[in-house]
Amino acid sequence: MVARVLVIDDASVTRRIVSHTLKSIDVETVGAVDGFEALALAQQEHFDVILVDINLPDIDGFEVIKRLNEIANISAVPKIMFTARNELHDRERAKSVGAAGFLYKPFSTQELRDLVTSHLPAR
Repeated sequence: MVARVLVIDDASVTRRIVSHTLKSIDVETVGAVDGFEALALAQQEHFDVILVDINLPDIDGFEVIKRLNEIANISAVPKIMFTARNELHDRERAKSVGAAGFLYKPFSTQELRDLVTSHLPAR
C-alpha cells in the first residue's frame, strides 16, 4: 500500500521538491496552498503524515496543526512542521501544538525522507 502525505505550503517549488523526494520511497503526495484548503483535504481524504509550513497566506501552520488535532480521525496523524524562517522558539512552539517533527528549509532530501519514514505506519 502506498503511503500518502499531505504537503501544506504556498510555494509550489517546495511542494514539487517534497513530492519528487518522497516518490523515491514510494510515497504519494497531495499539495495544499493554504491552511483552509489543507483542513478541507484532511477531512475528505486519508493521509499517513502531514507536512505543514509555518508561514501560510491565511492561517499559520501552528493554527493548522491545532485545528487538525481537533478532528477525531486526523488527530493521531503525525504532523511535521517545516520553515525557512529562523525564529528562536519555533521548534518549541511546534512541539507544544502537537508537531511530531520539525525541519528547517532548506533541508536535505535524505533528512526529509528519514523524518517522514520514521513517522509512517509499518507497511
